[in-house]
Amino acid sequence: MEGQNNLAEYADPEIYDLENQDFEPDGPFLLAYARQLSGPVLELGCGTGRVTIPLAQAGIEITGLDIVPGMLERAKQKAQGLPIRWVLADVRSFQLQQTFGLIFETGSVFQHQLERGDQEAMLARVREHLRDDGRFIVSVMFPHPDRLGRVESEQEWFTYQDGEGREIRVTGTEEYDPIRQVKLETAYRRWRDADGREFLQVAPMSLRYVFPQEMEALLHYNGFEILERYGGLDARPQTGDSPQLIYVCKK
Repeated sequence: MEGQNNLAEYADPEIYDLENQDFEPDGPFLLAYARQLSGPVLELGCGTGRVTIPLAQAGIEITGLDIVPGMLERAKQKAQGLPIRWVLADVRSFQLQQTFGLIFETGSVFQHQLERGDQEAMLARVREHLRDDGRFIVSVMFPHPDRLGRVESEQEWFTYQDGEGREIRVTGTEEYDPIRQVKLETAYRRWRDADGREFLQVAPMSLRYVFPQEMEALLHYNGFEILERYGGLDARPQTGDSPQLIYVCKK
């Protein structure tokens, strides 16, 4: 399945951490819900524990689930013995024999489900594992028209230094399929070693964009009731300028 081969962007956990260091702004938004809902928490697509670990440090009983072994191994190292349950599994097929007061995802996990069957399989697993009085928080990027175009020539994205002092230059191209609603973003990372040799890492990533009414229909017809809608992790209302679509749901 295409989605299972759509993980090149997560092949190097160290690079991922260098480019995704902040607990903010996800942290306070999710911590508030984790504290008001009793019982354990499940994060889908936990990666290297960027959000999982701070929540555990705040006293939250949490399970982190991810499909990439290297990301989980790095998460375990960073956790330094915190009482976190780490699970290697696919969000479409996991079975944990446990229910949770809160299940959430923050890393475009839902958008990695490229076909409706994938989306519905993920939602079915969430529903099976969500306590009757629990909450499911799902977020996707708002499908602004200016994001859904074609950028054939490489564009400069950003530059940073890695742990060895090497300058990593990141560029990218974009291509959007309006029929499938799938955007292919390809990242190109370049750096030089001490001898001046240039290295190139290419990481294509496909994401399914979901429109507001489509997302609400998917949630409704897969057994969820939307309780709250937000346009960002600062709890702003949803508008045409919102950066995200965030839904807080119950069964």
